[in-house]
Amino acid sequence: MSSSSVATAGGAALRRDGKKLVRSPSGLRMVPEHRAFGSPFGLEEPQWVPDKEHHCRRCGKCFCDKCCSKKVPLPRMCFVDPVRQCAECVLVSQKEMEFYDKQLKVLMNGATFCVTIGTSEKSELMICRLSNNQRYLFLDGDSHYEIEIAQISTVQILTEGFTPGEKDIHTYTSLLESQHITEGGNTRATGMLLQYKEPGAQDVTQMKFTASEDSNSNKKQSTTWLAAMHKAAKLLYESRDQ
Repeated sequence: MSSSSVATAGGAALRRDGKKLVRSPSGLRMVPEHRAFGSPFGLEEPQWVPDKEHHCRRCGKCFCDKCCSKKVPLPRMCFVDPVRQCAECVLVSQKEMEFYDKQLKVLMNGATFCVTIGTSEKSELMICRLSNNQRYLFLDGDSHYEIEIAQISTVQILTEGFTPGEKDIHTYTSLLESQHITEGGNTRATGMLLQYKEPGAQDVTQMKFTASEDSNSNKKQSTTWLAAMHKAAKLLYESRDQ
């Protein structure tokens, strides 16, 4: 590829990832210039009609001042500043901040896995990380893969003593809520099964990720990454179900 082609491709990528500041009735938002290139973890801003009551910026319902007085960050709707939310939504948004403050960075930093594609008996050591725009999983080893998050249909976090089965994102993440899957939790993640559709393909592709056994530090990093991916899968389902 020529230098001019590289520059053109780079410019197109920058335009796709460009953002703009808009003022909605609920507050200032930093949103993608093109809606199709937004984060797959994002939520749509609810519609509301201004009146004498206060409304929650997350659920859109109206409340009295006492029941909707607290302002907290809401990055899933791209708000620049903390916004007014009802007591129930405040708790949800505060829990999500761990993902944006900590786990999102873990996913972007990446971790090392042994990756097996489909029914192949061969695996490849690869670094898996989330792209900066949150729209792709990049896998780098001898081969290179880019998996669009929006095309992922199934995420299964494998744990010690767990037998994988066919479950979609919602069913599986609900099942794991009681298992406390974190790097320091009582259930250790050992790998992940991921299914996705490539653009134009009718059949799904399956990948199996097994935590690297190279060293204790790599294993811990992989386990931490899987715990973050578990949370990401839950948010991904919520975004699709909105």
